[in-house]
Amino acid sequence: MSYQIDDLKEAVNRLSDSLYKEDPEEVDMYVRMIKNIATQIKNDYWSLHVNEADIVIQPVQGKNNGYKTINTLEFLYKPMYFQNIYEGNEIEFFSKERTEELNESGVIEAHNDFWQAHEIIYGNVYGSLPIELASKEGIATLLKCGWKKVSVDIVEFSVEMDIKAARELAERKYRHYILLKELETQTMLLLRYNF
Repeated sequence: MSYQIDDLKEAVNRLSDSLYKEDPEEVDMYVRMIKNIATQIKNDYWSLHVNEADIVIQPVQGKNNGYKTINTLEFLYKPMYFQNIYEGNEIEFFSKERTEELNESGVIEAHNDFWQAHEIIYGNVYGSLPIELASKEGIATLLKCGWKKVSVDIVEFSVEMDIKAARELAERKYRHYILLKELETQTMLLLRYNF
């Protein structure tokens, strides 16, 4: 099994290089390779060390009442490097810099269109947009400005869940998120940022 661990380490190193080179085909190939190696390690380990009689099958849990993840999208986000947004005028400087970078990248209109279609209820991420709305040049410019790519889960709430309950759930369950209402459908959504 040690050779599989070495293979896994090598694949992770190659994935890191591919991410640095921004080569999507290589990234995809190494991600698949890592998954395959990890699955093989698990299967080999289980066949050697786990007796089938010892396996306890957990009952399938029912779906979460009131909310479910409906999609995962890639976003660009502007990291915040201050602890308290309400201290001093950090948020003003952050907002000004965010707007300048969006203008420079040519994606300010796409950013504004997206956020005007959604009413922000509460959250703790202050600069982001779906990557699919930006041009390649815009993405490259924002990345040079320090923006990062992030996977974002889209969580949909049932119509029965009120804003107060959704906000309490978000504060308890998620670390980085924006709770919003999609204006066209009046659906309450949560964007969960996985960073």
